[in-house]
Formats: sequence, C-alpha cells, structure tokens
Amino acid sequence: RKGSTSAMKIGGGTQPILTDAGWLLVYHGVEAQESVGIYRSFWALLDRDDPSRILRIEDETPLIEASPALTAPIAHRMYLPTPVVFTTGLVDAGDHYLVASGEADLACRITALSKDLFA
Repeated sequence: RKGSTSAMKIGGGTQPILTDAGWLLVYHGVEAQESVGIYRSFWALLDRDDPSRILRIEDETPLIEASPALTAPIAHRMYLPTPVVFTTGLVDAGDHYLVASGEADLACRITALSKDLFA
C-alpha cells in the first residue's frame, strides 16, 4: 500500500495455509533504500472462500527482519548493500508456526512464531 513500509514492491513468500480465520500468507515487502531496498516479511489474511478478498494485511510492522548476527560469519561474501530476508515456507506446528527464510541470498533460517502474533 502506498505509504507503507513495503511500498517499493511486494513479492511472493510462503504458500498460503488455511487457518480457522482464513488463508494465512507471509510475503516479502521492500522499503526503498539504496539500490536494492530493505526486504522484510509481512503477512496477510485472505478470505477462506474467496481468497481474492483481503481480510487483514499487516504491512507496517515487519513479521521477520534480517538478522545481522546470522550473516556476520559470512560478511565477507555479502554483495547486497541492504538487509534482505525472504520467506519461503510456513508450517503449522501446534501453538506456533515454523517459517523458513533466506537471508541475503547466502544463509537460511527457521523461525518459530507464536500464533498469537496473527490474532
């Protein structure tokens, strides 16, 4: 959305998963900065029966941001000028979700997120 922290562009992320509230989707949004921009993960909830209807979109506060500590040991290989994280998978793990993501095209991580974050 215009004026949001992901206003430069948005892109695919995880596969949608069906929840009691609708389809949960984690995607990446890019904030304009330098040549590449800052990539962060955000989320949206889509209607269960008509996924073209957006019930809720959280595009101001990032769900996942890059972790400099993760890429510090390989900092000499960094070629992107800004923080980049992009989600690739989402799994229901009971009281939380497991989210797979990549960092700066050089590292991978798994993040556990409480389902309360999506309430």
